[in-house]
Order: sequence, then C-alpha cells, then structure tokens
Amino acid sequence: MPVLIRIALRNVLRNRRRSIITFAAISLSIIATVSLRGLVNGMVAAMQSAVILGQTGALQVHRVGYLKSAGGSSLNLDLPSNEVFLGKIRQVPGVRAVSVRLLFGGMVNANDTTSPALFSALDPVGELRVCPERDHIATEGRAFSLGEREAAVLTPELTGTLGIQLGQKAALLTSDKEGSLSAVDLTVVGVYGQPGLPLPEKKIGFVPLTLAQELLHMPDRGTEIIVRINDLKDIDRVKTAIAAAVGPDYEVSTWSELMPFLEQGIASWRFMSSLFTAIFMVVALLGIVNTMLMSVLERTREIGTMMALGARRRSILALFLLEAAILGCLGGLIGSALGEALVFRIGRSGLRFHMSTSTLHVHPFVDPAFFAVALGLAAAGAIIAAIWPALRASRLRPVTALASV
Repeated sequence: MPVLIRIALRNVLRNRRRSIITFAAISLSIIATVSLRGLVNGMVAAMQSAVILGQTGALQVHRVGYLKSAGGSSLNLDLPSNEVFLGKIRQVPGVRAVSVRLLFGGMVNANDTTSPALFSALDPVGELRVCPERDHIATEGRAFSLGEREAAVLTPELTGTLGIQLGQKAALLTSDKEGSLSAVDLTVVGVYGQPGLPLPEKKIGFVPLTLAQELLHMPDRGTEIIVRINDLKDIDRVKTAIAAAVGPDYEVSTWSELMPFLEQGIASWRFMSSLFTAIFMVVALLGIVNTMLMSVLERTREIGTMMALGARRRSILALFLLEAAILGCLGGLIGSALGEALVFRIGRSGLRFHMSTSTLHVHPFVDPAFFAVALGLAAAGAIIAAIWPALRASRLRPVTALASV
C-alpha cells in the first residue's frame, strides 16, 4: 500500500493542470457548502434570538385552553400575576426572569374615526428582563417607560386609519370579562413596525400593564406569563418543572410550540441548504469522473505494462481510487479551511437584514463537527465518483492495453 500511495501521488502531480482544475472544483464546492451552512446557522440563530428575546420569551404560561380561545372569552381564562404565583416560577432551577402580559381587544377612536385593535399590556421593567430586544419595539418615537400610565405604541396601520401622529391622543374603549365598558385617553408615544411591511396582525398596540389591569378591573391578573431561562438546551426540563410548580390548571408552552411556522421555516432553510450542497458536490464529482476517465484513456499502455509486470487488477483499482481520494482530501482540506476563514470573517462583522419591526443581525458560524463532515463528504464523494473509471482501468486486458496507441 505505501508503494501505491507514492505512485498515486506521482500520478496526481504528473498532470498538474487537470489535477489543479479538479482540485479547485472540489475546493470551491466545499467553500460554498461551508459558507452556505454558516449563513443558514446564523439566520436560524438570529431568528430564534429575535423571537425568544424579542417576542415570546423561551416559555409561556397560560390557563388551560387559553391558546385555543378566541375573542373576548380569553379574558375569562386569566391567571394570577401576584408575587406568590410568580415566585413559584422564579424558584424553578434554570429560570432567569419572569414577566406578565395582558392581551385584550378594544376600539380606538380619534378624529371621528373608530377602528378595532388588539392590545398587549406589558410591564416595562419585567418585559425587558425577559425580552431585552423589546427595547426596539418603537421604530419611530419611543417605548413607554415605568410610571407612564396612559402611553401607547401603535402600528402604522392603526395610526394611519385614525389619522393621528406621535404626541396626539386617541380614546380606547374596551369591556372587561363581565361586559362592563371602560374608556381611557391614550397618548401615542411610539410607532411599532414600518408601513407596508408584513405583520401577523395589522392593527395592534402596546400599553402599560397597570393601565390595562385598572381598565379591565383585573388587579394582579394577566393572560400570559413569559419566562426567560439560562440555557435553551434545558428548555424541556424547565418546562416540565414549571408545569409541576404551577399545577394542572395551567399549561406551559415553548417558543417553538407557540410559533410552529418558524420551525417549519427553519426546516425549509436547512432543506434548501442540503439541496444546494448536493448540487455543488455533483458538479465537483463530475469533474473527478472526467479527470479519472481521461487518466485511464491516456494511461492505457501504462496500465497494460503494470499488469504484464505482475500488478493485480485489485491493485490497479486501488491505485485509481487512491488518486481520487488524494484529490478529494486535499480539496476538502483547503476548501474547509478557506470556508471556515470566510465564515469567521463574515461572522465577526455580521450581516444585517431589515425586518418588519427591527433589523436582524446575522452572524454566520459553523460547528467544528461540520468541517469533519465536509472533509469526509469530499473524500467519500471523490472515491465514489472514481469507481467507474477505476473499474474500467482494472478490467483492461494486458495484451489489448499494450497494443493501444
């Protein structure tokens, strides 16, 4: 085998131009594969961070049946927001922060125009502890702070319908779970989202939690509790522990259960990444097939001479497979190294994608284990691509090969 390896290396170096072209094709395919995987990983991590730290939290607690309810009936499925109940959740190992939200519907009036809207009442301090990226909730103006009782952040669709601007007032009319009507004047301090960009709900607003609790006659109550945890790898364990702590009247959901469409999107991105990887590798492997086949045709007499001197067919087969493996390994090593350097360089500076309510900062990265996978894929693919030319070379008859011109 050492002799065959030396011969294989010599043969690879003998026709340098063809070897360089094949080597470059493999390297470029691995660079593209590593870079694409790094970009997908960065996108997935950024989207998860935007959702977990900017919208849902890692976990949410609701009354059983709340997530399946609709309209005003959801207020009847409220839960306590006092320190006793929240303390049960905070005491669970792995929980980092907890906050309360109160979701309700209402009618907003301004300039003789009335529009329905969905409101989310937030605790300004607790919300930022669980979802620190909520500090970007207002793309224009600002978010309301602790102590601002009648401030609101609305979407452009809602402000446009009502014909109001920052600093102006609008009246909010809503009913509590008993059906009693209440109203309050709101001052618009911020705008959430950009006009024309997609949002799950067009007409939504954010108000302080204390205002909503007073308006709806629901002191120390909320409709959902959001939870931030120390390590997302422990999310299933923490979910089980919280469920045991709060009791059977409440259900605990993970961020992925609350937003299944995001998981579907991640799965689609990974599928497309695998598809493009396959395309890159097929292009590179076709180059290997061409290189090895041309090598067989050019070295027919050489193969015949080796067989006449006693070389066995399996040795000829092994020789061509070794040549392909050398091209695959070297191309994979260089491609992986250059791909890693490219991903690392882009990952340090990051990429920015403008979303509907914020800017998504993407930092591509690749797990170390994937480099071994890429290298193995290049070597194995090169060997597989060379099987047919190698079999053709090993099946030549010595007399016919020596007689060839």
